[in-house]
Amino acid sequence: MNQVFLGEFIHSFDSQRRITIPSEWRGSKNRKTSFYLLPGRRKTIQMLPAASFEEVLSKIRKVSFADAEASLALARIGRMAQSCQCDAQGRIQISPNLYSYAELSGNAVLVGAINVIQIWSEKNWAKFGGTDEQVLDVIQKINERPEDITEILKGKI
Repeated sequence: MNQVFLGEFIHSFDSQRRITIPSEWRGSKNRKTSFYLLPGRRKTIQMLPAASFEEVLSKIRKVSFADAEASLALARIGRMAQSCQCDAQGRIQISPNLYSYAELSGNAVLVGAINVIQIWSEKNWAKFGGTDEQVLDVIQKINERPEDITEILKGKI
């Protein structure tokens, strides 16, 4: 089952860089919810559910570790990536590298980006988050030209 992440939440970090993940994004209370955190564009953290990350891993596993350029790219990704599980209170802890990369402190904005969760600093979300009108423009374009969805989402159409 593909999970869908919707909504926007502002949560604060505690002194150990832990933040609560909204309950509707955590799934069943009977099992620990696992995520993978990766650096994203515009100083965000991309939070992928374990099943989505497994899809990425199946492609990565086909890359030869003897390929010098690919190996370096994987090392760059791996040094910043993090696996995590929600604790009993629904919190995850952000690594110092990712916390610094995303310019986080105090509060963060957790954004449901359909297939992933994005973690933004309040400052960067205010800068890049867009307006309601921009959202409506994108929805209209997707309805008019669904075959061009990738280009629409990139802002090229």
